[in-house]
Amino acid sequence: MIGIALGVGVLFASLATEAGIDASIDRTVRDLVGRADLRVSAFQDQLLSAESVAAIADAPGVVAAAPVLERRTYLAPSIDTTQALPPPVTVIGIDPALEARVRDVPLVAGKALGGVDDAAVIITERLAAEDGVALGQSVTLQAGEGAPLDLEVVGIVAGDGPFVGSAGRTVIMPIGTAQRIFGETGASRVDIVVGEGATPTEVAAALDVALTSEPYVLSSPRDLAASLRVSTADFRSTTALIAAVALFVGAFLIFNTLSMTVTERVRELGLLRAAGATRNQVARFVLVQALVLGVLGSLLGLIAGVALAQVMGNYVRAIGSIPFEAASIGPESVVVAIAIGLFVTLAASLEPARRAGSISPIEALKARLEPAAARRARLRWLIGVFAVVGAAGLFVWPRESGVAGLVRGLAVYGLLLLVVLASPIVLGPLARVAGLPFRGLRLEERLARAALARDRSRTALTVGALTMGLAMIVAIGGVAGSSREAAAAWLAEVIPGDELVTSIQPVGLDEAAPQELAAVDGVERVSPIAIFEVARNGVRTDAAAVSGADLLADGRLSLVAGDRTTALPLLDAGGVTIVPRSLAERANLAVGGTVTLALGGGEQLDLRIVGIADRTLPGGAGEAILVGWGDATDKLGIAGADVFAIRYKPGREADARPLLEQAARGVALEPNPLDRIAGAVDAALGRVFGLFDALAIVAVIVAALGIVNTLSMNVLERVREIGVLRAAGMTTRQVRRTVVVEAGIVGVVGTILGIATGLVAALLMGLLSGGQPSLALVLPWPSIALAAVLGVGVSILAAWYPARLASQLAIVRAVQHE
Repeated sequence: MIGIALGVGVLFASLATEAGIDASIDRTVRDLVGRADLRVSAFQDQLLSAESVAAIADAPGVVAAAPVLERRTYLAPSIDTTQALPPPVTVIGIDPALEARVRDVPLVAGKALGGVDDAAVIITERLAAEDGVALGQSVTLQAGEGAPLDLEVVGIVAGDGPFVGSAGRTVIMPIGTAQRIFGETGASRVDIVVGEGATPTEVAAALDVALTSEPYVLSSPRDLAASLRVSTADFRSTTALIAAVALFVGAFLIFNTLSMTVTERVRELGLLRAAGATRNQVARFVLVQALVLGVLGSLLGLIAGVALAQVMGNYVRAIGSIPFEAASIGPESVVVAIAIGLFVTLAASLEPARRAGSISPIEALKARLEPAAARRARLRWLIGVFAVVGAAGLFVWPRESGVAGLVRGLAVYGLLLLVVLASPIVLGPLARVAGLPFRGLRLEERLARAALARDRSRTALTVGALTMGLAMIVAIGGVAGSSREAAAAWLAEVIPGDELVTSIQPVGLDEAAPQELAAVDGVERVSPIAIFEVARNGVRTDAAAVSGADLLADGRLSLVAGDRTTALPLLDAGGVTIVPRSLAERANLAVGGTVTLALGGGEQLDLRIVGIADRTLPGGAGEAILVGWGDATDKLGIAGADVFAIRYKPGREADARPLLEQAARGVALEPNPLDRIAGAVDAALGRVFGLFDALAIVAVIVAALGIVNTLSMNVLERVREIGVLRAAGMTTRQVRRTVVVEAGIVGVVGTILGIATGLVAALLMGLLSGGQPSLALVLPWPSIALAAVLGVGVSILAAWYPARLASQLAIVRAVQHE
């Protein structure tokens, strides 16, 4: 029952967390677009011109077009150059009259904004609390030219406000005021409400005709929701896979429990058959037992799942890309979890029920079932339950993970099944190897191996359940290690500097900030970098603007195709690109080929591929294609750099770093040493994969319950044998040690198989994700050690009750036992 509860608990927590993520996404989209049916956004760092905003408003079918100007800045007083920069604020410029037709801005105090040029602002409740700003006071903003500007707070909006992405630190003002502050004339986006008699599709077609002078991005609420769901798909698919493994391991436990019940009661079942019970009645008797176990276990699982969902929710809140609030414990998740728990329980009980119904009254009174037949039945059962759990997994699998995510999950799941099916074949040799650590207890070790070989199929199922749980721990550790290696390689092999200086808004290469950084004594080079998105063949692709000369001088960027000394200078000349190997293999690109990028208005930019890099800069969804700054600013509309890579002169880093960091903060830039970035990345990965490890350990605990069952059954089947050994002089301590050694051998065998399977699974997941087979170089030693400790330690702990049971057998009664 506990085993069922743990499996259902992981499943329910996964479902509740996924429902919470979906609810948060829906709420986020509502906050983002309000009642808008379409959103027109500026392409890259460009703004939609006033002419384009007017053309959108005049398009057929549009009844409201609310422009928004979004910029980030800091609140004054002056920036302290000796301290880390304070959190920035996001400035949202709106047309108050039009905005009211698109979304609500619920106020907890004060009044709404007036005209489009009023010198007044509304701030969020969180910003007011964090910075101690009250209604009627002023906030001082750093304006576009650096001069501070005071604006009166006339209202406070509830919570984090309706605009997402600012961590709740939002300042809302009239759009005319925002344009005047930042020296702009256009809008970042326009939210559109479609009138009656028109459809979003028709309006989109009209916008295609009206907007021809500049590029734009058109999206709908559904598109925004899909994009947010894709960002959480890997997390949800991994938790779904672990839940499926936990349920599968729980099915092992159910099957073993009911099989042992049938075996223990062969004589009783035979008497029932002799007394007139039909095959179907006996089978139903076993199925009802399973159903009772399933119902009670599922109810316990719901209780455990509620607690586990809260833990998972905290992790999602810490690492997620959406403002996640809490897991959603709704009736749908409850019904699905209980239904799948009962479904798996009944599937696992069909084979024991069939065996019980097929018992012959005469043979049942004479002997047990023939072991080979039982073994063949169990193998067939495994495949059937695998299909049942797999079907249940498909039912709850996140669709946003795509075909590739589904293939990864099925590949790992199938690998685990193959290993379990093959375990009876390798059990004998591995048991001999596993017995080596116990050779000091020669008598106990030989008796333990003989007991495990007595019912090889039962032992194989027990080892298989343990193998699956340990394999998931090692596989997760392997993927985490590969992710950490990729992050470290990115910092070491691609970034042309010792430190990164970041900006909250693009910094033009001709502005004063880069020159001030370069003028710091001890700084050798300041290399600008911008990360952005481009449209390639109708698909959004990550791109980065870099300086080829800086990469060449620094010795960074390893090419697997193309000449590095030729390719990097060509980036600065323009018209070419360097693509990452992952994209080249996925899109079948080669040196000399062409990458075509859409510029909007029917125009496009053809870039010749001059190199394929082993890895490039990471973007929002993958590695970025590299372009020169000339193409980025002149043709792709990039306003400036998001990041500057700082390279210090040899031997000058210690004394130059404080000066550089002071200069950076003086121009509102945030310095970030590479070791700090590496530590933040490692911590974030540790939180994610730590949660996955915790869920996988649940499967190991379920497997440990199976070990308790198996060892207890072995003791009950050997009561007479143990009595004879005790009569011949075997002590109670030796009896206990025999059972403990049995558990130890099971644990060692499961650990060997689990580690080997986990490494293969990690390699498989990496390859199917488009990665490189580097696992052989970076083994997940901490996960391997954890699996070894859990595999052996949990198994030996599981032997406590069976060992106590065996040692308490009275000699006379044991010898008389039939």
